[in-house]
Amino acid sequence: MKLAIADPPYPPIFGERFDTVSDEGRLTVRSRARRWYGDGTRAQTDSAPADFHPDAGRWDDITEHRRLIEQLLDEYDGWAIATTPDGLGAYLPLPVSARVAAWIRPNGMPGGGRLLSRWEPVIVFVPESRRRGEQLRIPDVLTAAAPRRGFAGAKPAEWTRWVLAMLGYAPGADTVDDLFPGSGAVAAAADGLLPIEEFGL
Repeated sequence: MKLAIADPPYPPIFGERFDTVSDEGRLTVRSRARRWYGDGTRAQTDSAPADFHPDAGRWDDITEHRRLIEQLLDEYDGWAIATTPDGLGAYLPLPVSARVAAWIRPNGMPGGGRLLSRWEPVIVFVPESRRRGEQLRIPDVLTAAAPRRGFAGAKPAEWTRWVLAMLGYAPGADTVDDLFPGSGAVAAAADGLLPIEEFGL
């Protein structure tokens, strides 16, 4: 099987801002892609991007995320996309057989809003032949701390192995493409799956 994991720059943050002079709200858009991987504005507490990409800003275009799904459907048997709760809309409508899994991050980064986000969705498209049968059942929820060092948006090894387990990855029989290599975590984690007890089963 040909599998892929995609962890692209996340879609921009959309919001409404209300001026004190007018009751009419206006739409605001804040880039995540340029902030973390390009030449965008960062807060003073933010470090420089760990992995600079001059074309990162193209991921502020919602259509790029839709094109990613179309590419994955065309080129791979199974795949997963990491995104944010407010970024899911960029990928809709999802393929009928796609699922949304949840990565719970106990140490998620604080934001400026009232709600503190402690989870990230993962869109998973399991290869057709692996959706049913005498296979291990992998929960669609993982609790694992996010790394505090290295690349912005880096995932822990548990995350990658969990995603590979959901896809039914078979070492030696399957290939796994990391479409957005950063820290090299996908290649390192693909060496073997976590024991099933790691997933609480």
